[in-house]
Amino acid sequence: MMSNLLDPDLELQNLNIDELRVITSRSSESVLRRGRAVMELGRRASGDASLLNEVADMIRSPENRQLRTIGTTSVAQLGTAGLVAGGSERALALAKRLVGEWQDDEQSDFAWLMRSSGVTWPSA
Repeated sequence: MMSNLLDPDLELQNLNIDELRVITSRSSESVLRRGRAVMELGRRASGDASLLNEVADMIRSPENRQLRTIGTTSVAQLGTAGLVAGGSERALALAKRLVGEWQDDEQSDFAWLMRSSGVTWPSA
């Protein structure tokens, strides 16, 4: 079975929130691993309102918007994808606001990322 970008990362799924925070802030980690950790935090923030603002700050961070994981995908975009994957209305609304703050090319890249994951973006 083919893996989807929005599927949980089995390795990171077993870590607690503090361990994920450490991964996201450690420059010695690969950019992709940092992005997947922010994505997992975004997924968890969907069910944890107290985590939503922290994840939004991570996504808004200029460093995370500039760090590219694969191709044009940034750490911030993976974090936003995590909010979408979490599935709550609150997290989806936050994801839409965050994407609205990006430049057109970032928005376009994120829309492509969502479509290639089987998600219609922007969601109605």
